[in-house]
Amino acid sequence: MDTTPEQISSRTAAAWTVALAVLGGFTGLAWGGPFLAVTCGLSLGGGAAVGTALSRRRIVATIRQGRGEAAALGYADGIADMMVLGISAYSASVFPLSGPDAVDAAERRARRNAAYQLTAADGLPHHIREAAAAALKAIDERHDRESRSAIEDLMKAVQEQRRAT
Repeated sequence: MDTTPEQISSRTAAAWTVALAVLGGFTGLAWGGPFLAVTCGLSLGGGAAVGTALSRRRIVATIRQGRGEAAALGYADGIADMMVLGISAYSASVFPLSGPDAVDAAERRARRNAAYQLTAADGLPHHIREAAAAALKAIDERHDRESRSAIEDLMKAVQEQRRAT
């Protein structure tokens, strides 16, 4: 089934036209017979067709705008979540629980590069980028408590962004 805005609008217009034509036919039949049934059915059906044709452009534009906004918000949420995950992985490589020599320098550099690339992705709000930069700075300077606090602040910023939308 095609779910493009144009198809949705066409199906809705057809349904309203048929429903109002049938309603007009039954009303006309109840009031005065077959001639009035045909007249009322054509009048209401034609009015519905004209009304939906005139409002179709606005309906399609509204549907497209809503889809675009939802896609942009979903993309920003997904990138923000991946960024938090990448920064957390980088933090775990800098401050491993099993000791300072548990992670080699190559893995640490790879995780750092991934975290910085995710932070630079398009579609992230400015305040989330700032929180991410603070977290990355604290990790790069090897301040364990500051980095934990900065990562918590970053997670709060991502959650607040999600609630605001």
